Amino acid sequence: MSKSQWLQSSALALALGLTAASASAETLRVYFNAGHAYDTYLEAIAQFEADNPGWEVQFEKFQWPDLRTKLVADFAADNAPDLVATAGGWVPEFAFQDLLLPLDDLAARDQAEFDFPGDWFDPAIAKNTVNGKIYGLQIHLTCATLVYNKDMLAEAGYDAPPTTWDEFREVAIATTKPGVFGFAPNSSFFYYWPWVFQNGGEYFDTETGEVGFGSEETIGAMQFLADLIHKDRAAPVPVAGADYEGPQKLFTSERAAMILTGPWDINPIRTGNPDLNWAVAPSLSNATQATVQGGVALAIPKGAQHADMAWDLAKRLTDVEVEVATSLQYSMTMPRKSWLADERVQADPLLGQFGSCLPYSKDVQLPLTLTGKYDPAVDAVMRQAVEEVLYSNEPAAEVLPVAAEEANKIIAAK
Repeated sequence: MSKSQWLQSSALALALGLTAASASAETLRVYFNAGHAYDTYLEAIAQFEADNPGWEVQFEKFQWPDLRTKLVADFAADNAPDLVATAGGWVPEFAFQDLLLPLDDLAARDQAEFDFPGDWFDPAIAKNTVNGKIYGLQIHLTCATLVYNKDMLAEAGYDAPPTTWDEFREVAIATTKPGVFGFAPNSSFFYYWPWVFQNGGEYFDTETGEVGFGSEETIGAMQFLADLIHKDRAAPVPVAGADYEGPQKLFTSERAAMILTGPWDINPIRTGNPDLNWAVAPSLSNATQATVQGGVALAIPKGAQHADMAWDLAKRLTDVEVEVATSLQYSMTMPRKSWLADERVQADPLLGQFGSCLPYSKDVQLPLTLTGKYDPAVDAVMRQAVEEVLYSNEPAAEVLPVAAEEANKIIAAK
């Protein structure tokens, strides 16, 4: 064999060897939200690959609407990924369709090394449980609470944030002045519900099988907000269709003394106005202390080809050290009790205060979602009614019961 022939045959053998090695590599397909592709998670994925030679993670990132479209199409084509990040009520929705793998057996097998569900806040388990089985592993757990400008409150004579509705109204009026509002409400549907929950209302009553939108509690909550806007002139009319960042921008520019928001606004406020003297307060109380809850869960589709490896990666992504590192870098709050107890989290007055609201936070649509009858049209009816009350100053007692009746018809038809 000539030298050139030997080189050619060696190159061919090397190429065939690389091809065979590539073909033998196992791929773990993961769908994730693009906005949450944090460096801490990429490091956990790299460590997973290093610890499992021959495995590679195909980490596909999408915006939420695109992720959902892709996932639904893959379910239909029997081509689901191994692990997927889910938003809102996706876990119970897909679990009812028998599209997700229950995690109970995997959790029980690894209980000694991975305390799931024991180390997760109760709401993080409830929102992923259907018919007694757990289908989602919560990776983020967030809530919205009161954020306030300490200097503005001090100037109006208050050295502490309000804790009740009466105190809140008083402070909002006192901090309102030309060009500045005491409170900036948000136009997003999500932000109406802390008031309803604090007044003892519910999105859906599981005993009656009807929405709680026409109740005295909900009517009282919406009328309280409407009066703050139209009677007290202590808050602007929310801008319909505007992005949810509007109140944060007013707050950051010191044109609003108080807003309701979540940890997602920590970094925008810090970077938007580094000199702002602000703080996070516990959620308000009226009939009770409560607030809304959001977050992201990891789920393993029932058709996943590598469920065990997907579970291994999910455990790594929700490891307490990964959670703490992620929260400190990206201001995200987490679902584990040991995360909140960590001294590094407690040392951050903003993260720690948001975290302290998690135990009494509530998922808005969860009671209806767990019946399998949730329909986005219900939200649309409620949203329109709230806009009539808050934007047009229509009486809540007249508008909300009519909307509740329409919403109940939608649910009954499911």
